[in-house]
Amino acid sequence: MATEKSKGGAKPRSWQRAWQKCGSWLLRCWWRTLRFRLDDSVQALRKDPPPPLVVLLWHNRLFAAPELYRRFFGGRRLAALVSASGDGDWLTGFLEQLGIRPARGSSHKRGASALRDCLEALQDGCDVAITPDGSRGPVYQMKPGAAALAVKTGAPVYLLSMDYGCAQRLGSWDRFFLPLPFSPVRVALERVDLSASTAEHALAEAQRELQARMVASARDPRLCREEDGATSGRPVN
Repeated sequence: MATEKSKGGAKPRSWQRAWQKCGSWLLRCWWRTLRFRLDDSVQALRKDPPPPLVVLLWHNRLFAAPELYRRFFGGRRLAALVSASGDGDWLTGFLEQLGIRPARGSSHKRGASALRDCLEALQDGCDVAITPDGSRGPVYQMKPGAAALAVKTGAPVYLLSMDYGCAQRLGSWDRFFLPLPFSPVRVALERVDLSASTAEHALAEAQRELQARMVASARDPRLCREEDGATSGRPVN
């Protein structure tokens, strides 16, 4: 994946650039120990590559996504939606070290600019990866902007599911999955056909459909406990 220069944001300081380089090297070493298990849907996409597409995945599953692209989709370029916050400034430089083009914005800030950046990335031949519940959550709750982007671009939309066979759950808002070295990673893709429309009711319908399909593919025990608690009225721990 070719590195592309980011737009806007604060220029990282020299010590930040050093940490970004060190961190990207450590991540590459970690990623290369992971053992990917590709579903037939992924193999089919490799054999018959589509035009630039929008990829949606939950925030807590994204750890190994850059390595998946590097290892199995080396001929494709990747852009990722990044928060417009100060943390996003640091992450932008980090992504560039990994060869990922940043598109800046979030549902809280610079939403219109983020949409433009994503559209430009698609037009330049990049796939665009979006975590629709990022960057602040709630976990597994799709924000309207992700559905709007998927519909308005007219690009093919794929839902990416990544299940880690052996992982730690962090104490973050999304209980982030951190796979241990040499963990198996089961990967599946699902194509979703959405009608290109800017009508408000069509966007709301697309959001509901994408939300339901992504939740179904997550297979997170926490989701099962929440659904059981909601049904029975019992609190969920």
